[in-house]
Amino acid sequence: MIKLLPLSYLLFFMAFTSCTENTETEDATYFGGEIINPKNDFVLLYKDEVLIDSIPLDKKNRFLYQFKDFTPGLYHFNHEEYQYVYIEPKDSILFRLNTIDFDESLTFSGKGAHKNNFIINTFLANENHSSKSGRLYKLPPKKFSTLISGELSQRIDMLEQHKDRYEFSDGFMDVANAHIAYHFYAAKEHYPIYNKQQADSIDGNSFYEFRKNIDFNTGNLGSFYPYYEYLYALIDNLSVKRLKNTNLKDDHIANYNSKTEVIDSLVQNKDLKNQLLKNTTLHYLKNVKCGNQAASILTEFNKYNSNTKNKEKITGLVNSIKRLSYGNPLPEFNVVSTNNQTIAFKNTLKNKPTVIYFWSSNNPRHIKSVHSRVNQYATNSNYNFVGISLDDNKEDWKAYAQKFNLENGFSLETPKETREKLLIQNINKVYVLDKNAKILSADLNIFDPHFNKKLKSLH
Repeated sequence: MIKLLPLSYLLFFMAFTSCTENTETEDATYFGGEIINPKNDFVLLYKDEVLIDSIPLDKKNRFLYQFKDFTPGLYHFNHEEYQYVYIEPKDSILFRLNTIDFDESLTFSGKGAHKNNFIINTFLANENHSSKSGRLYKLPPKKFSTLISGELSQRIDMLEQHKDRYEFSDGFMDVANAHIAYHFYAAKEHYPIYNKQQADSIDGNSFYEFRKNIDFNTGNLGSFYPYYEYLYALIDNLSVKRLKNTNLKDDHIANYNSKTEVIDSLVQNKDLKNQLLKNTTLHYLKNVKCGNQAASILTEFNKYNSNTKNKEKITGLVNSIKRLSYGNPLPEFNVVSTNNQTIAFKNTLKNKPTVIYFWSSNNPRHIKSVHSRVNQYATNSNYNFVGISLDDNKEDWKAYAQKFNLENGFSLETPKETREKLLIQNINKVYVLDKNAKILSADLNIFDPHFNKKLKSLH
């Protein structure tokens, strides 16, 4: 379906193109846009994982960026959410989006628009395909493979038609082919994980024939979501098979060690290997049970990582996990009460064990659920339950605190800094303290049906 741009946007585009009439700007490369309902006053532009610039929006929520030292290829821009854009020399690309419906509203105009509209349409097609994948995984291997191959062929044929019509470059064709193909390859890697009953009946030679075409050492696609989504799916698949064949214990650390060994054997490109190792390690550190597990993961990570910054990041995170392990005091931080008093959190604690849970007005469903659980568990409990809002906006949290009548409700004085200090990576984080404010647990889940039983076992 063709999306028509509003007159105001077309006038912006006309003004933009008029500035390129002289010789000096004819050879320049531009990227600009307009954001409806902006979340902040800037757009971040990245090449691979490197920040190119933070570009301010004007009073009409528009921006126009002229490249200086330009490198053609795949970029991505970020405004709370992110999306990709392929930019080539002398392109003059403009986009328009509404943050309420970020991807679905995104459209491109200007020189270079056709290839980027193809990228966003491919992204939406992949999303639609993923939403139907649940029923596809129930099919027998041969039928599943036939359907996947058929859809892949249709999409590649469509790309070839667009190439002839819009004269896509070879560089863009590489990215567009990857965008399509790796999505379907990932689906095939996921199949034995989601259909364990029929996994053993897969004919590996034909089912995974596409693997011989995979480039495991490219640096050009290392930050491209379809590519690394496929790599993680492949790593999961090979790691499961490795654990099964070697009869290794299937636990958190064994799973992590297996994946790092798969990554090391599969990928020779240092940048790509380091990125896969870092992201895999961050994922596993989110779910460690104690400082000893974190230390074990760090040891394994250091065997294969060769990136100094990644080493510093992972080492710092592991040290933080150790500080937040059993028997250590909770780090000091300040909270704000509903009557706007700033207090050291340790001074709010009563001389009894405490459960600290978190919530945010950005997730009203969670607020209702977590406080329902708290009311259930707090009755006749030896623990004092304290809820802390993660909201940056002080008015938002107070409105919800009053709605749920939170007598022990607080927000963080410095939300970002304190979230990092307490390693709050998701809203379900819970800390359990003894009466002396020392940590009894940092890994309970308040929605676990056995939460109350586990809580009582801590003292």
